Amino acid sequence: MPFGDRLDLIKRAGFNATGFWLGPEEELVAKGRIDILPELIRSRGLYLDYVHAPDMGCNNVWSPSNASRREWAHTYRSYIDFCARYLIPILVIHVSQSKGEQPGEPTEDGIVLIEDLVKFAEDSGVMIAIENTMQPALLHHILTCIQSEYLNLCYDTSHDFLYSPRPGELLERWGHRLLVVHLGDNDGVLDRHWLPGLGVLNWKEITCWSPMKTYKGSLTLEVFSKNQEKESPSTFMTLAYQSITWLHNLLKGEGS
Repeated sequence: MPFGDRLDLIKRAGFNATGFWLGPEEELVAKGRIDILPELIRSRGLYLDYVHAPDMGCNNVWSPSNASRREWAHTYRSYIDFCARYLIPILVIHVSQSKGEQPGEPTEDGIVLIEDLVKFAEDSGVMIAIENTMQPALLHHILTCIQSEYLNLCYDTSHDFLYSPRPGELLERWGHRLLVVHLGDNDGVLDRHWLPGLGVLNWKEITCWSPMKTYKGSLTLEVFSKNQEKESPSTFMTLAYQSITWLHNLLKGEGS
């Protein structure tokens, strides 16, 4: 659907905030019209919570190639510049791809690059949230090495239950740096991006974890329709709002 039509559905369903993807999969980004996206969101009365950097090329931060690392640094600085220009408070990034080829062990050169990016973000007034993907050990290493209030955690429920040795450990260790949540369900095999409650994740358990109870940010769904052939977009958005309301009530200790 056109971006504006999607925003209208999001607003009508009852949501009050959203974010968007900076990758070429978004039509207006592919057409070079990225600068109109913040105003399109805000004109609907929606709060622009964050933008999400594409994961294409994110492994380059660990590359042995100086040229690849320089390209990574230039690209991610441009994302922070964009956020600063349009007063977007948070940039969500990956430090390993969410699927496909994975980097090896973290490198000192990569840590230095991320440190430099965090300093640039701090000078720009933009927070960075690193999302847990297929290699949670990388995230642990980065957050251990770089102690900055401008570098925090984007916690993805689906990724955690698929890729972590022990789901919930990320929040135990880094819940004090939780800045963004991506809520989605799966079948225990693939990252399905289903609405919470439609897969195998134990949401009563998740919503009892202390960092989730004390989290003050937006509750963000990162989801697709499980039944695209049967559900209209408006029906899906209604179900999405019902799902996030259910989770919100669980977090407050209400509902079942």
